[in-house]
Parts: sequence; structure tokens; C-alpha cells
Amino acid sequence: MITTKFSRTLMIQSAHSDQFGQASVCSLFDFMLEAAWAHAQIMDWGYDNLQRRNEFWVLSRIYMEITQYPRWQDEITLQTWSDGADGMYAYREFSLAAADGRSLLVANSAWLILDLATKRIVRLTDFPRHSGESICRMPQRLRPEAPPEALAYSPVQFSELDINRHFNSVKSLERTLNSFDIPFLCQHEPATVEINYLKEGLAGDAIAISTEYIADTRTRSTLIRQSDGAPVSALQIDWRDRAAQ
Repeated sequence: MITTKFSRTLMIQSAHSDQFGQASVCSLFDFMLEAAWAHAQIMDWGYDNLQRRNEFWVLSRIYMEITQYPRWQDEITLQTWSDGADGMYAYREFSLAAADGRSLLVANSAWLILDLATKRIVRLTDFPRHSGESICRMPQRLRPEAPPEALAYSPVQFSELDINRHFNSVKSLERTLNSFDIPFLCQHEPATVEINYLKEGLAGDAIAISTEYIADTRTRSTLIRQSDGAPVSALQIDWRDRAAQ
């Protein structure tokens, strides 16, 4: 079954921007997830359709390459499309372009449908896809590192829970970025972001972040649940110098 691309034109508002007047990577991530939900609804694989079958979508992995961040008041075009399924994972790609057509961001993601009661993976058959070549590489498996003995845990907040009452996908990235100090973030910005979602986070959980440098410009972070020491998500970020503002 072939499906078309979903396209949406957006304006970067002040609420989407950081202190340098450019869209935050978390805002761009939010845009992509909202477009994914909207397109899934059109494809009859959306939230409402799955609820009737007692099923729900979860994001398993995502990989983003950010060439340039749009700025406050910029108009951008976001496109997303289904890249089919392998029986377990459903794949979805994204592109974000400036008003003049320049590519700003490309991304690839892998999703699962779970049974609401058993939390088991639902097998996917005859899943729609857009015919075309992949826009960037697939997200890969990240191996969480063993955490240090001493970690600073903080509870999952009400504002961090999504409609499935899980720790929101974007909040893993937001918490990780906020764990770096402000001088570092003033001098660096993410060039690529890769995330593996490994366990669900729920209200009542406390989560800590453990980060290490695995190259001069690459960090690997793990969000860890206090109750059982399980990794909730693993994130790898390639950093580049922030352009002079």
C-alpha cells in the first residue's frame, strides 16, 4: 500500500526559540511528533483508530541530522512519510526545509504498536509506505553505559507525562540538554541527535542522567530509573561549535 507525504508549513514562534533567537532542537522534535500523529490519523493508523483496538504507538528510536536551525519568525516546511514496516517496527522519515528550499533537518525513526493491556508488541502487516529512497540513515541501537555509583535523581513531573501517561519522548532530550551547563550550551549546539527509548517512565518514578564523552565532540547519556536501576533511554549527541550570534 503506497501513501503520500504529509506536509505542514510552520512559523517559528518566540515560544519555540532559545536565547539566541533560533528554534530549539526540542521544539523541532515536538513539530515532528505532532506531524507524525497527524499523518497517522490520515492513514487510519492514528491514536483514535488504535484506541478502538486497545493499542497505542510508542517511539522506539530516532536519529536526526540538523544542518541549520531555523530562526524566530522563519517560515519552514515540515514533511513526513511512512517508510513501511518489517513486521515489528514501523519506520517514518522527516524533512524540514527553509522557505527558500534549503534543507534544515532530516530524520529517520522506528515505532512500535503495543497492546494496551499486555504491553506486548503488535505484529504489523500490509503497512503503508511512501515509495522513494531513504532520506538519511536508520536509527541504530545504543548500548547504555554502566552508571556511576552516585547519581542525582529527580521525580517525573506532571508536565512530563504524555497522553499515554508515560514520560514524554521529548522530555528525555530536554532533561539531557539541561544536564549540561549553560556555558557549554552557549558555545555548542547539537548537530546530530540519536535516541533509543528502552523502558517506560511513569508518574512516581525518579530519573537520573549519566553522561560520558565517547569522542571529543560526542556524548552518550543514559536516563536511569531509581527503583530498579533500569535505563529508560539512551541518547547520543554530536556537538558542533555554535555560530557567533
